[in-house]
Amino acid sequence: MIQPISILAALEAGKIKLTDTVDVGDGIYICKGDTIKDHNWHRGGYGEISIKQGLASSSNIAIYKTMEKAFGNDAQAYFNLLDKMSYGKPDSITGITNLKPAHFITPKDSSWSNTAFAWYCIGYNQTITPIQTLTFYNAIANRGRMVQPQLYKNSTMVINPQIANQANIDSLKQALEYVVTDGLGQSAKSDKVQVAGKTGTVQLEDGSYIVEFCGYFPANAPQYSIIVSIHKAELPASGGLMAGDVFRQIVNHMI
Repeated sequence: MIQPISILAALEAGKIKLTDTVDVGDGIYICKGDTIKDHNWHRGGYGEISIKQGLASSSNIAIYKTMEKAFGNDAQAYFNLLDKMSYGKPDSITGITNLKPAHFITPKDSSWSNTAFAWYCIGYNQTITPIQTLTFYNAIANRGRMVQPQLYKNSTMVINPQIANQANIDSLKQALEYVVTDGLGQSAKSDKVQVAGKTGTVQLEDGSYIVEFCGYFPANAPQYSIIVSIHKAELPASGGLMAGDVFRQIVNHMI
């Protein structure tokens, strides 16, 4: 689920536009000895696509090559931007006693490796809960204003009044709509209201999978944000087809 957040950081760095093209080749990319694959590598990959298309297609290679262009060898600059955007917040929520602070492997850690950045920016080397991910997506929907999730009606506490430049947030919001209209998030598409969001599929160390869809609606004037997170013991595992479909059912029920 971090791919759009990585793209937002790259936009904030001022080095890329979503219309820029990136060559993902046949869907297999060798990064400093490690192999990064796109989900369609066995079908020949996507070739040359825009960054916006790479996001809609959940192309790991497109995301990492975008990070290379934006940050080069300065991975710490990327993490500094994530911190400025309050990624991983909140650390605690009243009423949720077992919420743990998000944990990231950064260049300051002894376990950092020369390929750690590549894996981090596509969703690995981190521990983050669904509610923390949802908090960030809600901030995107909320024009950059990040607020504290709460289980009880109370006054709103602002975590970050503006996580990123408004123009960059607007660009990302258009891309998240495109994910649903033309990308791998089409299973989340509702015939009742325009949806925006992103799919995610991550394999855990024990071989199981987390499939997710996080988004908001109506896309042009958001009122609700939702994350669907499903733990799958084995394949098949698809954030779009599985979590996206549940998201669509929830949206239609609410509408």
